[in-house]
Amino acid sequence: MAIVSDLKEKAVPDQPRPAVYRFVQEALDSLFAKHNSKKAEHREDINEDFNKQCNKLNSAKYLGTMEQSYEEMAPRLAYLLLHFTQHTYLVNSILSDAYAACTNLQSRTTVFNELMRSIDWGRISIFSFGGGPAADIVGVLMWLHRFGFQTKVQAAMADTCKQWEGTTNAMLKLMQFESSDDSPKPTPQQKYTHNLWKRLDGGVKYFNSSLKSPTALFKSGSKEMVAIGQADIITLPFALSSVADAPETSNALQGMLNAIKPGALLVYLDHTEGGQTELINNLAYWCGMRRIYFMKEMNYAMPKYEEAEILKSYAKDLDNPIPRESKVTAIVYKKPSGYSYDRRMKMSRREQNNVKQAQIRLKKTNPDFKLFRPSFY
Repeated sequence: MAIVSDLKEKAVPDQPRPAVYRFVQEALDSLFAKHNSKKAEHREDINEDFNKQCNKLNSAKYLGTMEQSYEEMAPRLAYLLLHFTQHTYLVNSILSDAYAACTNLQSRTTVFNELMRSIDWGRISIFSFGGGPAADIVGVLMWLHRFGFQTKVQAAMADTCKQWEGTTNAMLKLMQFESSDDSPKPTPQQKYTHNLWKRLDGGVKYFNSSLKSPTALFKSGSKEMVAIGQADIITLPFALSSVADAPETSNALQGMLNAIKPGALLVYLDHTEGGQTELINNLAYWCGMRRIYFMKEMNYAMPKYEEAEILKSYAKDLDNPIPRESKVTAIVYKKPSGYSYDRRMKMSRREQNNVKQAQIRLKKTNPDFKLFRPSFY
């Protein structure tokens, strides 16, 4: 079992620290105001339903224990409050540690060689399965920012709830901070989220699809299949917990894994309980994927600079506090390509320092930690 935390990591000089809690607070303020401004007869106060949905989500042993619908506004707002920030940091941390574990600083070689080629060329593609408000995509953007990778990101999402698209677009709009001559200077948080937004090329494209309906999802030539085949990173954030036992899920997953292009990465993140990890491991093996990073039980603690007090106004009436620690299973797979890529650009000092910090942390928590040999992948 590994314990992962960003608590002791130092901020890169002249770079604003992440402040996702502050961003979530502004998003909730905006979404609540927008909802309340819609004058309609017999409209119930959303606050009571919001608190009810928060307690429902927060009291569940883990999200996969229930089929949760997000068509209504209250459950989506509850999800943003309880899980958005944590999921962004989890994806950021998993990619950071996986990249460090798969990179040799002396030889400047990495198992991520195909992804590095796309980054050096200035454009990568991401496809998310069941990411809801795109917290996992924001987590990838945080990873790129953390290591100083300057690249444009084309992002696509498949989710059963089409209402998430409007919520996500509203949140992305808040990241597009542009100051005028008479407006106050942007805060460090606004600078940080704006830097993330600048990496996105055209926002996030949504597909209303489900792993439970593979016939429509994996139809030959479908837009989803094209997006998956083009993606450099595919994410599965807590998407299998509630559908792993459905018989059609295996067919859908197998179709997705077969569509992944050589050299692409699959980032799997889910709860430690349930049969979803065994399912994805078996299917990934049969579809030719290699497991390059694996944490069966990863305990993650939110960094201290993300102060819980920021969201106090929304959490004060909840039965339990907002979760700040989580235990998850994290796996990164790669589809081998046999392609050898020598990076044209030297590793920046910022990238080297982040790799060193992550490798030191991994060695402390995993005494048997060894670097991968890129030629095998």
